[in-house]
Amino acid sequence: MVADTRTALVLDNNVRTHLAMLLTGTQCGSDSQVLSLARMETHRRVCAVLAALRDHALDTSGRCTVCGGQTCCLRTEISHSLLPVRAPGG
Repeated sequence: MVADTRTALVLDNNVRTHLAMLLTGTQCGSDSQVLSLARMETHRRVCAVLAALRDHALDTSGRCTVCGGQTCCLRTEISHSLLPVRAPGG
């Protein structure tokens, strides 16, 4: 169990580092660099979301098989993360 915890912490750190580098790249890069970065990263984000959702499948009654409730915590968080940051024109 200790090895699993270390592996999860290392993986979490790697993901956070990668996301921080993406954020830096989008804030500091030129338009062409940011476009290139977006093209490279979009499929990775979609694959990561799909992999996470696969574990949080809904049963026949619509309950999450992991969270056990009518509302899946992961699906809610993903839904919120896909909402626009600002209102259009704001």
